[in-house]
Amino acid sequence: MERRIGQRMATYEQVQRGTQAFLLGSMQVGREDFRAYIASLKLDETYPGIQGIALVELVAPARLDAHTAERRRESPGYTVHPLGERPVFSAITHIEPFTGLNLRALGFDMLSDPARRQAMERARDSGRAAASGKVRLIMALAADMTQQLSASEFRWKYALEGAGDGVWDWNGGTGDIVHSRRWKEMLGYGADEIEPTNPAFEALIHDEDRARVLATLNAYVESTDQAYECQFRLRCKNGTWRWIRARAMAVTRDADGHPLRTIGTHTDITRAKADERTLLEANARLAAEQHRVSVILDHSHDAFVAVSADGRITDWNAKAEAMFGWPAAAAIGHDLAELIIPPELRPAHNAGIARMVASGTGTVIRNVFEVNALHRDGRRVPVELAIAGFPQASGFVVSAFMRDVSGRKHAEQLEVERSRALEDARQALQHAQKLEAVGKLTGGVAHDFNNVLHVIGGNVQLLQLSKRDDARLQKRLHSMQSAVDRGAKLASQLLAFARRQPLQPVVLNPLQILRTMDDLLQRALGASVRIRIEADDGLWNTLVDPGQWENVVINLAINARDAMPGGGVLTIGLRNDRIDAGEAGALIDLAPGGYIRFSFADTGQGMDGEVIAHAFEPFFTTKPVGQGTGLGLSMAYGFVKQSGGHIALESEAGKGTTVLIYLPRSAERAAGKLAAPEQDVVGGGETILVVEDDAEVRATAVATLNELGYCVLEAHDGASALAMIRNGAWIDLLFTDVVMPGPVSSIELVSLVQQALPGVAVLYTSGYTRDALTTGGRVDEGVRLLGKPYRRAQLAQQVRDALAGRITAPETLTTGSGL
Repeated sequence: MERRIGQRMATYEQVQRGTQAFLLGSMQVGREDFRAYIASLKLDETYPGIQGIALVELVAPARLDAHTAERRRESPGYTVHPLGERPVFSAITHIEPFTGLNLRALGFDMLSDPARRQAMERARDSGRAAASGKVRLIMALAADMTQQLSASEFRWKYALEGAGDGVWDWNGGTGDIVHSRRWKEMLGYGADEIEPTNPAFEALIHDEDRARVLATLNAYVESTDQAYECQFRLRCKNGTWRWIRARAMAVTRDADGHPLRTIGTHTDITRAKADERTLLEANARLAAEQHRVSVILDHSHDAFVAVSADGRITDWNAKAEAMFGWPAAAAIGHDLAELIIPPELRPAHNAGIARMVASGTGTVIRNVFEVNALHRDGRRVPVELAIAGFPQASGFVVSAFMRDVSGRKHAEQLEVERSRALEDARQALQHAQKLEAVGKLTGGVAHDFNNVLHVIGGNVQLLQLSKRDDARLQKRLHSMQSAVDRGAKLASQLLAFARRQPLQPVVLNPLQILRTMDDLLQRALGASVRIRIEADDGLWNTLVDPGQWENVVINLAINARDAMPGGGVLTIGLRNDRIDAGEAGALIDLAPGGYIRFSFADTGQGMDGEVIAHAFEPFFTTKPVGQGTGLGLSMAYGFVKQSGGHIALESEAGKGTTVLIYLPRSAERAAGKLAAPEQDVVGGGETILVVEDDAEVRATAVATLNELGYCVLEAHDGASALAMIRNGAWIDLLFTDVVMPGPVSSIELVSLVQQALPGVAVLYTSGYTRDALTTGGRVDEGVRLLGKPYRRAQLAQQVRDALAGRITAPETLTTGSGL
């Protein structure tokens, strides 16, 4: 009999465990869900001794009215009965199958019957199954009933999952454990291969998980309200490990509220863990790749910017921060157009972005082009831009690499400027070389030309002296002499352009020179041109050849007059100027230092670029035939360059012309009043040795000196002259050409003669010195030089000056010594 009762009780426990698994500790279940579950059990076929299964809810007296109202929503006639006051009510809320045999069961208080109350309290306190009358109260775990559950209902599915997992029932009071068949099967064990004890269960736990699992269990046991859940590994029979998720809730608690009896499930989550591990590894790889890409982008030399479909920035690397001045925190989430796109480009930018976001296409895709972007401080940053589009669910996102090309642009600009400067320098060099070649040619021509002019002029002057009574002849001779003078001036200008004119500079104040030239300038300019002089106070001095400088001023004034046929103003400016290294480089041929800057500005017709390019070339002129030689500017060019200065033109057609001249400053005091105009000087009786390789020039010089009363000796070169001195000839003055053929040059001849005849006077003459007797284009100190062609009066004056300035030789020195 006891065995049959035990078997019946085991059956009741199995049904009860399934019901508890279905509920999972919650009484909040719909009537239809519960009915479907009980129907699946087929009580009349499988468990004929069970007439029905009921759910009983404990209700505190304070909640009785609220409880009744809640239940009447499903069962309108629901009432807890029998009536009366009790410490707690235990009302039946669900009972299935709901038949005529249990119509009054809903709301029945199970604790109102003493026998039932005693049985229920005994089951609660002992954790063992108890029976009383027709209602059995069983505290146990449900068997596996998964195959009988309908998948169409949520609660039904939930119950199936609970019954399909391994189910366990643990009595905390007695320590008894019941494991379902499925609980053991999922580990590969048979029904009797695992002891229902705590040590046996703990032995199955992985060593790395055991302490954590036991700590979680202890926390659950000590709690009064929390459920139990834990994940850990259990050892299978074959030695492998399976991940288990354990979930449980207390179905009964002791008087202090601690769990007394717990029902739970074990779910095999090994595959989920593997998937989780795979996902974690994939996420780790993704995170590592993202980090790698982030590091690459942050160390990129290019700015990287990504824009979402709505045009807002999603990525902004370190280079973008440096390039545009916006930190990533401020840039991300901001509209790209408002942040770095110039206002005039925003409409086109927004249209392009919209097109790329919609289709992932655009003219800029896969192309590299240059645009200007905005820096935070408002300046424009030239960037090289490459754009790509990437599809996303909401459209295409746009990413861009931007490279700051400011340095390259600056380098390109510098290269353009350098190329331009090189081209200017090349053109200036070519121009200088052309002028140098022309200068050499003109220098050679001027030498022979001056000799010819000297022969003509000398003989004309001799005829003028011998035929003073013939007026008709004198007129013709005067015309011939004027032609000689014009030719001499032309030769002088050619030599000045070629920088072969021997200069005899003195320190002078240029403003004083201009003031002494006032009458001369007014006559040259005429009544229609007004002259205005603007000068700095305390104007510096300069070292120039005064005669040549006056020629330059007169020539520039005449050019200005001719450029203003209807009249105008010539403004001559003089100012002190210091040229630094940068300005000196721009002026090409000037060294840094102090200069006097002269400007000759007219209000005339001006010149175009082509005319300016040729303006300094000899014989180039824009004047009508017969109105100019084209040597005025070329002479000024050569003189200024020979004097260590710089000359340039500034002009535009119709806007006048300004000639700029820079002459070096001199710190010395200006010389006194310049020498008076030459006068006709009577000759003397001294002995003069004339050394000249050109026979006609020599004959003219000898005749002129004889006419002046001098005793004249002559030689055709330096060697013959030296032989005469060595043979005892005594002379007071050596009058020698500078450039002569033969083994003895004029300079060597003078040196040897001065050794033989200390105190002898020396006078040089030349139409072109070829840089002899000059240093830097200037006649060496102590040298007397008479340029060809010269007039009789000039020769007479220079001879007297040379003889007057000689050093008287001691009486003990006689002819021929030292030779």
